[in-house]
Formats: sequence, C-alpha cells, structure tokens
Amino acid sequence: MKTLIAAAAVFVLVAAAATVFLLNRHTDSGPDAFAGAYPLVTADPTGVPALSWRPTGTPAGPLPTFRGSGSPVTGTITDRQSGISYALLGSPWKRLTSRLSSAHTSGEEVDSRRKDSKHFWYAAVYVGPLDPKLAVAGPQRLRAAAELTGKEFVDELYSDDGRRQELAGAAMTVDHRAAWVSAFRMTHTAAGDRVEKGQTEVVVAVDTGRRMPAIVEITIPSNQPNLLPDINHVVRSLHVVR
Repeated sequence: MKTLIAAAAVFVLVAAAATVFLLNRHTDSGPDAFAGAYPLVTADPTGVPALSWRPTGTPAGPLPTFRGSGSPVTGTITDRQSGISYALLGSPWKRLTSRLSSAHTSGEEVDSRRKDSKHFWYAAVYVGPLDPKLAVAGPQRLRAAAELTGKEFVDELYSDDGRRQELAGAAMTVDHRAAWVSAFRMTHTAAGDRVEKGQTEVVVAVDTGRRMPAIVEITIPSNQPNLLPDINHVVRSLHVVR
C-alpha cells in the first residue's frame, strides 16, 4: 500500500514538473498550447488606473517672451534621471541639492521672502519624470501631462476663490522631440499660508524617449517680477540627454 502511495506521489510531482517546464519554455513565437487553461492577468505598468482626460477649450498659443534680462546663466544642470538638461541660474538662485523627492529629481530655487515657518513662497524650477498617476495614453499625452500637472498645482495650493489667466498652451519641440507648454497666472484673495497673492506657473512636458515624459515646472511669485525673464532662459535652454 505504501509503495502504491509513494508511486502515485512521484507521478504527481513528475507531471507537475513537466507542466512547469512546458509553461516556462513557451514563448511568443508559437501558439500557446495551454491557452484557456489558466487565467491571464495584465498589470498596469504604472500601478494606477487610467485617467479620463479631454482637452478643454482652444490652447492659448505659444509661450510669450517675458521682458527683461533676468538672472545670469552660470552653467547647465544635467538631470539624467529625467533625461533633461537646462540652465543653471546665478544669484539669487540656488541649486536644489536637498529635499529631492519622487516628484522632482533636480531643481533650483529662490526664497522670495520668509516671514515665519509657515509663510513663505519659492520661485522655483523643478524637474522630474511625470507622476504616473497623471499619465494619459494617446496622441495628446504631452498636452495632458502638462495640463494635469498644472491642475494639480492649482488644486493643492488654491481654494475656489483662485482666478486663473491662461498665458500659453502650445506644442513645441526640444531637440527635435515633441513637447507641450502650458502656462497660466493664478491670483487669489482668501487668507492662507502664502506670502503673495499671485504666481506665474509654466509647465513643459517633453518626450525624452523614456516611458514617462520629463516635466519642467517653473513658478515665479508676483513679488519677484524681475525673475520672470528667467522663464525664457530655462525654456530656451532645454535639451534632451541620454
């Protein structure tokens, strides 16, 4: 009896091993002999559900040139994680070397004015891969990426009293690769932990050839109008890096 049970166990193990071997050696080069015999699960590569996004209204057009000379350009920041390089701005800008997060992999900032630990606003250039939760498939994915990034900026920082003035919305190219720029100016009247009542926001989404486009976010608070021409410097300096 024990001999029969042992033999049966060996048969089951051999059969299972043969099945695993056959499944493992299956490739896309031929038909699947086990089609329909096991469930197929396709994982979302970003781990998040797809967004439903539709363009709203007519794009505002190319990014305007902001008058003035702006800050000096002292070098180049090369962000290989995002696949983008851009202008390193001189004083009063400081290169961001800490507080980097998954939202941005490089950047530079100006502390526009600090009152206390809760009341401050940075002029900033932040660069990073598109947040996967904002990824939209299709031919307008770059426009969606730029507009959704800008919308997230507004939703996080403004209440319903905020007023938005569109400044730009247009396709562009960076090193012969597709890109989209979205720009707007936000103002508000509600009290809150803010220094200024207005900010200019520019978002450029660039197809770098990677799974996620690079996002370049530029924010200039209204108490630093002399920094607006730095938007010109950064956008014109963009290059795709490998």
